[in-house]
Amino acid sequence: MACSLSRSLLTEVSKFSFHIKHNVSLARLSTFAIGGIAKNYLPVENNDDLISILKLLHKKSLPFKVFAGGSNIVFPDNGLELFLIHLKNGNFHLQNNSIIADAGVPLSQIINLSIENGLSGLENLSGIPGSLGGAIVGNAGAYGSSVSDPIIKVKIWHKGKIGWLDKIDCKFLYRDSIFKHKPLILLEIELELSVSEKSKLQKISAEIINIRTQKYKPGLKCPGSFFKNVLVTAISPQKLTGINQSVIIAGKIPAGYLLTEVGARGLSVGGIEVSDFHGNLLINNKGNGKASDVKKLAEILKNKVYKKFGIMLEEEVRYI
Repeated sequence: MACSLSRSLLTEVSKFSFHIKHNVSLARLSTFAIGGIAKNYLPVENNDDLISILKLLHKKSLPFKVFAGGSNIVFPDNGLELFLIHLKNGNFHLQNNSIIADAGVPLSQIINLSIENGLSGLENLSGIPGSLGGAIVGNAGAYGSSVSDPIIKVKIWHKGKIGWLDKIDCKFLYRDSIFKHKPLILLEIELELSVSEKSKLQKISAEIINIRTQKYKPGLKCPGSFFKNVLVTAISPQKLTGINQSVIIAGKIPAGYLLTEVGARGLSVGGIEVSDFHGNLLINNKGNGKASDVKKLAEILKNKVYKKFGIMLEEEVRYI
C-alpha cells in the first residue's frame, strides 16, 4: 500500500525538487544511530517544497512526521510507516539587528552569522548540533541562555493553514515549548539580537565549543544530554537538603550529577550504555543499540535517581 501511495504522490509532486525514497534506514538519519526503516522518506531543502508536500499530505489525509537535524530524537526499532519529511536546509538573512531564518537551517550557521556581524544573544549556544527549528522545539540552551531568548515570532503550518505566533504564544519553558505538545510545524523564525563586540563573541564561542568538544567527542553516537537538568524551584526544600549545594548552577541541579551519584556511569542495557565520563550521556557505542534498550535503561536510571533523591528525571530527547 505504501508503494502505491508513493507512486501516486510522485506523479503529483514531480514538479518539485525532491523525490520520495523508500525503505530508508532511520539509524542513518540521527546522531544516536538508532531506528528501523522509514517506508516513505521525503528529503526537502526549502520551505516552498515543505509547504507543498504538507499541503498534499494534508489534502490526502496521510500521516506524516517532520524532523530536521536528527540530534535529539530516538527513532523506533520497528520503523515508520508514515511519510517522514526530512527538512535538510533553508534560507536565512540579516535584517538590521535581526535574523530571519527557515527552521531547517543548521543552528551553527545562525550563530556564526550573528557573531560575524557583532550581534549577541546566541553565542552561548555554540556547538549545539541540529537545526534552528529543532532547537526551538526543545528550547535548547546552555550557560544561562536559551534559544527562545531572542525570538520575536515564528511562522507555522497547522492543518493546512499558515500563520504567525508571537513569542508568548510559543509557551517556552525550560527545555520545553508548545511545539513539543501540539502538531505545529515550524517554518520561519525571527530573532532580534543585541549589538556587541565581534572579538568578544568569538572568544566566548570558541571557549564553549572547546568545552563541548571535550564532552561530546567526535563521532560519538548519542543524542546529546539525555535528561533535563532539574529546576531547584521544582523540588521541595526537604529534597533539596540531599543535594550538594555546590553543584547547583543557575538554579538547576545537573542531571549528570544526580546520575553519577547513583552509579549510572558504565551501566548498560543491550547496545546502549551510560558513558564512563558523564552520567547524562547515553551512547550507542558499538552502533547496535535499539530504542527498546534506550527506554529500558532510561527507566532504570530514573528509578535509581528517584529512590535516592526523590526526584523524577524527565527526558530531554524525544521518542518519535
